[in-house]
Order: sequence, then C-alpha cells, then structure tokens
Amino acid sequence: MRKKKGIILIVFSLITLLSLITIHATEVNNNSKIIRVGTSGTYYPFTFVEGDQPQGFEIDVWDEIGHRLGYDIEYKNASFSGLFGMLDSDKIDVIANQITITEERSKKYYFSNPYVVSGAQIVVAKDSSVQIHSFEDLQGKRVGVDLGSNYEQILKAKNSGGEIITYQSTDTAFNDLMIGRIDAVVIDKISALINIQEKNLPLALAGDTFEKVENAFVFAKNDRNQKLVSEVNQVLTQMTDEGILQQISNKWLNTDVSAKNESNFVGDLLRAVLSGVKVTLLLSIISIIIGLITGILIAVIRYLRVRGIEQILSVYVAFFRGTPLLVQLFLLYFGLPQIFHGLKGMGGFTATYIALGLNASAYIAEVLRGSFQSIDKGQMEACLTIGMQPIQAIKRILLPQVMRMSIPAIGNIYIDIVKGSSLAFTIGVAEMLAKAQMVASTNYKFFESYIVVAIVYWILIEIFNYIQKLIEKKMARY
Repeated sequence: MRKKKGIILIVFSLITLLSLITIHATEVNNNSKIIRVGTSGTYYPFTFVEGDQPQGFEIDVWDEIGHRLGYDIEYKNASFSGLFGMLDSDKIDVIANQITITEERSKKYYFSNPYVVSGAQIVVAKDSSVQIHSFEDLQGKRVGVDLGSNYEQILKAKNSGGEIITYQSTDTAFNDLMIGRIDAVVIDKISALINIQEKNLPLALAGDTFEKVENAFVFAKNDRNQKLVSEVNQVLTQMTDEGILQQISNKWLNTDVSAKNESNFVGDLLRAVLSGVKVTLLLSIISIIIGLITGILIAVIRYLRVRGIEQILSVYVAFFRGTPLLVQLFLLYFGLPQIFHGLKGMGGFTATYIALGLNASAYIAEVLRGSFQSIDKGQMEACLTIGMQPIQAIKRILLPQVMRMSIPAIGNIYIDIVKGSSLAFTIGVAEMLAKAQMVASTNYKFFESYIVVAIVYWILIEIFNYIQKLIEKKMARY
C-alpha cells in the first residue's frame, strides 16, 4: 500500500512540475495599447541593434506610428526565418523587416500600404573571377539569399538555374560572398548599396535590378489587426504627405554614417556579450534544475517498473532523445500554441528553458537508469528485509549512490545545455551569441565577434568543470 502511495506521490509531483511550467509559460499580454513589432535586428540600416537599443529605418517609422496612434511599441528580435512563425503563433503583431508583398503571402496575411519600393539586385565580389552581369549569368552559380525571403522565391519562380543557398541573415551571406564560398547574393538594391558604401565592403552590384519589389508591414489576419492595418495605412499616408517618411528615409538611406572606430567596436562587443552571458547562464541553470527534477522522477518510476506509466515515460524519453532540440523548441513555441490557446502568451525565454529542460531530462533519466542497474540488487533486497519501503530505500540508499556515479555524465549534459541555449535567438531570445551577431552585422567583424564568443563559452565551461571536480571530490568521501 505504501509503495502505491509513493508511486502516486512521484507521479503527482511530476504532473505538478509540468503544470507549474505551463502556468508560468502563460505570460499573456492583455494590454491592447501595445503593438509587438518583430524584426531580425541584423538587417542594416533598416533594423539593427546598437547598445541593446533597436535602431534603423523600420524602428524610426514604427516609433512615429506608435506616437501618432497612441500605442506603446515593443520590439522583438529573432532570426529572419523565425519571424513568420512568431507572427503565426501570436508572439508578435507585425513584422517590420522589409517584407516584400507577394500574392501567396497576401492570401495568408494582411499587408499595409507599401512604404519602400526597390528591386531585386545581384551582388558579387568586386575582384571575383566569376563573370556575373545579369540574371542569366546565375546559371550554374552558387547564389545566397535569406532563408524564407522573397528573393528565394523569385529565383525559384524565374528558374535561375543556380544553386540557391539560404542564410539566417544577409550579413552571413555577404560574409560568405567575400570569402568566396558563394558566387553571388540576391537582395534588395537599397540595402545592398547602403551596406557596400557605408561599410566599405569589397562588393559590387551586378547589372540592373531584375524584379520590382514593394515592401510593406505584415500583420496576422485577425479582427484586431484588420482595424490596426487601416489605422497604420492612414498614418503612413499622413507621414508621406507631411514629408516625415522622406526625412526618415534620408536619415538612414541617403546620408553617410561615419564608420565606428576599433575601440567602439570592442567596447560594444564586450558589453553585448556580457549582457548575453546573463541570459545564457539563467537559461542553463533553470533548464538543468527542470532536467534534474524531471529526470530523477522518470528514472525512479521506470526503476520501480510501474505498469502503464513506465511505457509512457519510455516513449517520452525516446521522443526527446530521437528528435533535434531545434525541432522540439519550434514545436513548443510555434506549434503547441496553435492547438492549446493558453500557451499563446508563452515567451521565448520560457519556451527555451522548458525545451532545454525537457530535452535534458530524457538524457538524465537514461544516465540514472544505467546507474540504477549497476547497483547490486542485493541492496534493495536488504532494505526490504529490514522493513524499508521501496521509495525509502531509493531515497536513502540507492539514489545517493546513483547521483554520485552520474555526476560526470550529468555534467556533460549541462555543458550541452549551455551550448544549446544558442538556439534561443531563432525564437527571439537574445543570448550572447545573438548579441555578438547583432554587433557584427553593423561592421562585418564576424571573425573577431565569434572568437570572443568562443572564448567566453570556453571560460564558462572551464569554470563549471572546476565546480564539477569539487563536487566529485566531496561526494567521493561518502
């Protein structure tokens, strides 16, 4: 009878833990006077981050729209490929990232009136031996585009004959172009000109634009946004008539901006990375706590061979070990809210530590299961002989031994969590790798940025390794 009570207690604890996570995940923002604007934060000069502050053409336009309509504007940064997923799952209200109006997109989303007219432009390395002067010359070439962008669809629709290579950001594509990994990049002409001129990039425009593009703000189709789009269109018309939109355009698109000196870059990079370290550490600590608690509960239930529950937990472990962490993160953040509407308010930070924690719990459960099996069965029999209940025996005798044996493996899992937290930017959480990418996007010092990030990761892991050795030494006494 006591064994059943113990099992029920464990199951209840597991359910309670997951319920608390779900309750905490429901961070619904009920303030209707806030507009959540999603941007990549790496598309200079339209949207970028400087000193943790969003900057650029799109930001100035939306600040003016918010002021005129009486809304507070909340900016959320994510990789470009994640922006539409955030829009679909109601994490943001609008995308402001130079999104091109297309027939296919118009069927699914509301578009504002166009506020920027440009054209699809081929960009090549200035000293490249590859001869590309027009769209026809892309045949058989390696062409870079932003993942999920309209330019990818244009190349496919026009059957360029080139190998299309997708990137999370234009900056990464430009970097590969300068290195020589790809032959060309297709992007809007305005952005290409600004980046080449102001950052003094060794790139050049190849021929004229080959496709007209009209860019607008993208809204999810719902009752609130139908009214909001109408209001935004009225404001855009007013801003055009008053010359405000032209002033913002001149500020970012026609005026030279002096390049940052080396000291500013180093300072900006260090400040950005250090601010991102806090997010990375917080994510990893919360995740390992969730992983440990859930993993221990799963391992104990499976050790006790509770029929029905054991099989369910085996499927749970198999799923989280057999699918990529990024898929689990997207499923939790983008997929489940479309089925369970109570999760729509779940923030990216919450989704990340839940995904990391549940993923880690599956691996921890397997590590503990192996450690349980390595303990002589006679110990459990001896405990039962002197009147202990199975739960008491596990808690007092077996689990301390299991945890001591499992420390090295659990330590490796924690290290994977720290490194896995770098996926958080795909859903809008700016940890230290994302912060470094944002800084690098304004000056193309990717090598320096990534070296700094790698060193910081290394230092963090070495500090943890030292702590792990102290724990192992202490527990070896028992």
